[in-house]
Amino acid sequence: MEYKLKTPITKVDGEKIEVVEVKESFTGRDVRAIGNSDGQGSAVIALVSCAIGVTTNTVLNMDSRDVNAIRKIAEPFLADGEG
Repeated sequence: MEYKLKTPITKVDGEKIEVVEVKESFTGRDVRAIGNSDGQGSAVIALVSCAIGVTTNTVLNMDSRDVNAIRKIAEPFLADGEG
């Protein structure tokens, strides 16, 4: 599912990101990465990182509105389809 960022970001390598693709299928590896986080905030960052295929550092530099919007899109695909 495509999501247009409210606030585009620029990665360390200079790549500008304006639109991300939120995946609708997660692997056990993704679940492990999310579950191994050290708190709810870290879990949200890990979820968004897995969902759009960027580093956690990139997610940490994203606008919080975008982080929360992507979290809301991705969460239902993680478990049993309930957000």
